[in-house]
Amino acid sequence: MHVELPLWVVILGRVLFVSYFVTMGSSHLFYFQSHSAHLARKHVPLPRATTVLTVTTMVGGGILVLANWHPLIGCALLFGIILPAPFYLHRFWHETDWYMRLSEFAHFMKDLSLAGAALLLFAATT
Repeated sequence: MHVELPLWVVILGRVLFVSYFVTMGSSHLFYFQSHSAHLARKHVPLPRATTVLTVTTMVGGGILVLANWHPLIGCALLFGIILPAPFYLHRFWHETDWYMRLSEFAHFMKDLSLAGAALLLFAATT
């Protein structure tokens, strides 16, 4: 089934979707040392290189999707960076404090939901 949406809905959807990636990617750039140290504490391999990869894929992929310029590449970049993230960063099953467990679980599910949204946008773009 194919439904034509008003242009403003499509634009608003793209802005809302990529706002997380561009904002967080930019934050990782502005606080590069802190973010790299955080990744190291979470035992993420090569934390400085991972931070560079995160910034470029989140900001670059977000801009590609927002501009609708090579959106398949943009969606693939966003999907590729957000899908593995919760398994490294939001291991709620290791938390003993109930509130920290709930907080990490919420972030875990948010990341999986964003990965699903990137996958749906990828499918809708093809």
